[in-house]
Amino acid sequence: MSSPLPSPPAREYVIPARLWAWVGTPRAVAVLLWVVVLATGAGFTYRAFTWFDNSPFVPTEKQRADGNSGHAQIDFGGQWLMGRMLVTGNGRELYHRQRQWQVLRAGYTDDAETQEQRNGPAVPSHLATSTPPAGSANHDADNLMNWFMGTEKEPVKEWKTVGGAAVAPFARPTGNPFLALAWEEHEPVVTKETVTAVDTAAIGGPLYPPVHALFYAPLGLFDKPQHAYRAFQVFSLFVILLTGLGVKVLTRGRVWWSVATFCILLFPGTRGALDLGQNPTLSLCILIWGWALTSRGYPVAGGLVWGLFAFKPVWALSFFLVPLLMRQWRFCAAMVLTGVTLGALTLPFVGLKTWFDWLEVGREAAALYKVNDNWIHLSRDLHGIPRRILHDFTKPESERETPLANALGWTLWGIVFGGTTLVYLARGYRARATGLSAGFLFLGAYLTCYRFMYYDVLLAAAALAVLAADRRWLLGAGAFELALAAPGAPPPASRELLAPAARKPFGARMLGHVNSFPLTVLLLLYVLENGISGMSLEATVGFGYYASPAAEPGGAAVTPRLKADTSVKYPLDAFLLLALWVWFAVRVLRGDEKREEDL
Repeated sequence: MSSPLPSPPAREYVIPARLWAWVGTPRAVAVLLWVVVLATGAGFTYRAFTWFDNSPFVPTEKQRADGNSGHAQIDFGGQWLMGRMLVTGNGRELYHRQRQWQVLRAGYTDDAETQEQRNGPAVPSHLATSTPPAGSANHDADNLMNWFMGTEKEPVKEWKTVGGAAVAPFARPTGNPFLALAWEEHEPVVTKETVTAVDTAAIGGPLYPPVHALFYAPLGLFDKPQHAYRAFQVFSLFVILLTGLGVKVLTRGRVWWSVATFCILLFPGTRGALDLGQNPTLSLCILIWGWALTSRGYPVAGGLVWGLFAFKPVWALSFFLVPLLMRQWRFCAAMVLTGVTLGALTLPFVGLKTWFDWLEVGREAAALYKVNDNWIHLSRDLHGIPRRILHDFTKPESERETPLANALGWTLWGIVFGGTTLVYLARGYRARATGLSAGFLFLGAYLTCYRFMYYDVLLAAAALAVLAADRRWLLGAGAFELALAAPGAPPPASRELLAPAARKPFGARMLGHVNSFPLTVLLLLYVLENGISGMSLEATVGFGYYASPAAEPGGAAVTPRLKADTSVKYPLDAFLLLALWVWFAVRVLRGDEKREEDL
């Protein structure tokens, strides 16, 4: 009988085990994930810092002296202005364009601009009554004033009257009797109405409410908007990390902090928020943490957190649908009370009239939003979808809006809002604050927000985070059995399914797998945001059958065309999220979540 072979000595490896045995440990995986997350965050922050840097391909006269124009875009400039107005003691004139221009000129100085801007028109463009000379460029402050709501061009006649009255006395001592007689007959008379017209402030400015100025007062402490811009970009990265922690709490650890943070970094809207210094990262953090506290049994604390949405009222109104339909009455009360308290805290600084000024700015913006080319194509709300198709953007803005576009916009909004409400009330599973029904409610609330832009798509991540609390719905893959046809057997007829074979108790089985629909949508969103969006692929389809005759003899017929591209100006992400909303609705109507709980 042969003796057994000796076992190899322990630790006899080409490479010592101490050098590689740690690779598969949970701690090593966690560290590796955090390295990836921090590297990605650093890369995104570097990109944000340099995205608006001077291009080497533009002439010297167009190169900025400060090297970067990110702070001079309306997305950050309007937010800094709100905080700066409050800090400089101009809170009661928060929406007075004359005062805004003074504050902007003090912060956006000429020495940071391009040579072309420094040689620009002496009269601010928003006050000019004629077209500036060719080749001139507006100053940063003038550009911002042009982008804001409102105008100062109305009381020109009254200002001429006041100016004439001011210089009239200087004509009398000339000794010219004819000139003195002319002034006596035609001397400008400053009436009470004239004084009122001149003294009345031109209302306008950014769309943010006074609570926003209260939140952004720390940024207003920076007298240079460049420094405030950098500080907010770094702060946004910190907020993303904090939001990732909130997702971990919301999902009870099912999604790791590092994984959640990485997913948020890659989600549509994050790069735009970091590049532009916008606030959807803060909005998402409020959304996630408020609901995380609620799901852990602290609805009052969650409502207090969501009350911070007073700085973005459109999101407060849309997401209020979630606790309302879930009958979270304590949450609703805490949210409303917090919002009212924050509004009251602004009164000593801005007064009550400033709130009415904000409503006036909002009404003007709502009208402009329906017809403005840039706003419609950068928006992601449901109202903008039919308008981007039906509007003729070659016409003046006053002629673009049509009853059909308005009706279709509200119809689409009504379908999603009504569908979300009715489906949840009929078949929603209120026993859980997370999972399928809650995710459906969050996505419906997001889609029915009245107005929002492409970077605000980031808030849709909350619906997927709520769904991820039950990984069966986000990560669960469907399985089906594959069977090989017998040699020579005819293929099945069209649309004819093979009869299922009897399950074998033993032996190998061939299975196919398909991703869950939410995971597929999530992956497509990642590919769109981090891949093909930068390529700006374009496609146009013309409908010659519906071509209208030429407007002038000999002219070309006008053919309706449908255009699509992968840039931020086309809402592919909105269409993906609408498809996900339909999937949610079907699953909730079928009662899938309740059946899963019963198993």
